[in-house]
Amino acid sequence: MNFADIDAETLLHSLQIGVVVHSPTTEILYANPKALEILRLSKEQAEGKTAIDPLWKFVDKNNKEIGTDAYPVNRILANHKSLSNLEAGISDSTTDDVTWVLCNAYPEFDQAQKLKRIIVTLIDITHQKKDIPFESIVELANDIIMVTDADTITGDGPKIVYVNKAFTALTGFSREEAIGKTPRILQGPDTDVSELKRIRDKLKLQENVRAEVLNYSKNNESFWLDMNIVPLKNAYNEVTYFAAVERDVTEQKNKVAILKEIAIRDSLTGLLDRGGFLEVAKNALARAKRSQTSYCLAMLDIDFFKKINDSFGHDIGDDALIYFSNVLHSLLRESDVFGRVGGEEFAILLTGTNLKAGLQKMEMIRRSIENSPFITPSGTAAPITVSIGITEDHDASKDISSLMIKADKALYGAKNAGRNQVMAVI
Repeated sequence: MNFADIDAETLLHSLQIGVVVHSPTTEILYANPKALEILRLSKEQAEGKTAIDPLWKFVDKNNKEIGTDAYPVNRILANHKSLSNLEAGISDSTTDDVTWVLCNAYPEFDQAQKLKRIIVTLIDITHQKKDIPFESIVELANDIIMVTDADTITGDGPKIVYVNKAFTALTGFSREEAIGKTPRILQGPDTDVSELKRIRDKLKLQENVRAEVLNYSKNNESFWLDMNIVPLKNAYNEVTYFAAVERDVTEQKNKVAILKEIAIRDSLTGLLDRGGFLEVAKNALARAKRSQTSYCLAMLDIDFFKKINDSFGHDIGDDALIYFSNVLHSLLRESDVFGRVGGEEFAILLTGTNLKAGLQKMEMIRRSIENSPFITPSGTAAPITVSIGITEDHDASKDISSLMIKADKALYGAKNAGRNQVMAVI
């Protein structure tokens, strides 16, 4: 390109703003030294070329590659309108560093209003981008930072593109092990599937989502994360990434769980109290129904318990209740839900157990109580017997309270029939 005015050429050469002139077919007609520096090109590489280097690219402010149709010169060609203050990054195959620019572009027309050339100016703002070292802050933050792409929400889920040091420290997964995988590497047997679905549904709508999720480390140790997931958009208002800022709340959750456990426990026996039994049994019953697992519920009442209090005193009566509770502990499974729901009344939910097996289990408990008399602190034997009512129900609409009412009817039947026996009602 020839310049009639040498002073103008000298001025362009000395400018600290990059200037690139394109032909209507995008060839570079001229690039001043600052432009070549910003673009990381030699004069020979630039002038007369339309395609510079297949690994040379523009990226948006989120480091997402911009398609060639969105390059400034191609946008001008598409609509013949000026472009102002486009923030973009320039990178190539030689380094991971990005040169950040503020880009302006405008078309020039001849007298017939035919496009003559396109002028693009580039202002290097890399130093401004680094005034606050956001990357260092994120990398060294105590909170976990995980960034995923926004292109693969369905299927296995979004791919991880970045994790900080806090992530690797908590999860045990190295950066290399995490990047390219999905967040599913952190999920385990007790991760709430319904909560994961809620998160995914929000991401499909490209909305913010807040959630608490139980995750697992590489060594299969569980931990709770309070997650705040936000969509990140590029210059064209397209969601390109999701950034999850996550805080380890395992300690807080454990404290709450301990306090809740204390609140739903009977202070004397340590078993679930009535409210606690109803809450825990309700959840266990719901799981059994979802998995179509059999279940039955039993109500137990210590026979003539008032006589123990009257004969030995209420303190010894308390000891008898503790003894009875310990027998239940020794004979029931960890999966069984049981609690003290009244003065001397107890309830047991047996999941994975039909009525026939439940009757056998209750009969074993009845015999064990009958054949192992409670011994008072003074050494006196105080025989105890128990009446038991049990039921099963295949009606999915029945709740735990309805089952307890049915089992209670069976229990009263056992009492009316002479006590110290097990009776069932269907």
